[in-house]
Amino acid sequence: MTPAEKMELKEKTKAEARQKNNLAKEQAIRTRASKTMPQMVTLPELTGDAEVDSKADLDALQEGFRQRAKAEASRFELTTDSEYWCALCFQTREQKEVFLKALDLFTHGDKYLDGQLVAERLGIKLPEGHVPYKPDGKIVKTWLEFT
Repeated sequence: MTPAEKMELKEKTKAEARQKNNLAKEQAIRTRASKTMPQMVTLPELTGDAEVDSKADLDALQEGFRQRAKAEASRFELTTDSEYWCALCFQTREQKEVFLKALDLFTHGDKYLDGQLVAERLGIKLPEGHVPYKPDGKIVKTWLEFT
């Protein structure tokens, strides 16, 4: 092997080592980021080809945005749905009060009642209702004055 071939091989080896090192660094950054940030998108494994990796990352991000948009549409529908209540009307206030007292509900209110409580008193088994609320735990100072 000639000195020029040795030098060329050495440079090629260095370039491959740099590429592997950069790939390892990028993978380490992704690993750290995935531990500290909520995982909304699962990025594909790196191949070492910047063009292929970039396209795969963009495809994964687009899919993540599509999934998030679907989840947001579902959440919006759940939070803006107003068809979860009903009203009972009687001919007189006395009829309403007799009805509520007969079911032992009068102490729980005379206008707005918990539907689950009324169903329980009537012996009706309701399906489970899983409503994912996201309380942020923040106290609004202006609202605190009202309490």
